[in-house]
Amino acid sequence: MSDIFNTSNITLGTEVIGFDGESLGTVHEVHPHYLLVGSAGVHTDFEVPVHSIIEVRDGAIYVHVTRESSSVVDEQETAHHLIEGEHPDH
Repeated sequence: MSDIFNTSNITLGTEVIGFDGESLGTVHEVHPHYLLVGSAGVHTDFEVPVHSIIEVRDGAIYVHVTRESSSVVDEQETAHHLIEGEHPDH
């Protein structure tokens, strides 16, 4: 599979700036089609589609989405914490 969005060059901890200029947080995980972005002390992460990346400059990733338009995931619902078919309490 090719990495058309060049996600292999995205570093964990990179700040992500929304279209409104507000910080969405930092990259927690990099996936082929989305970035998992969150802030320290906040229990909610966001899935930011990699196709929404406008540019990378000055050590930050600028995207076409905002906090309000991003998909929210929490610790119970986040697929990256669960193995398919496994219940969260196991």
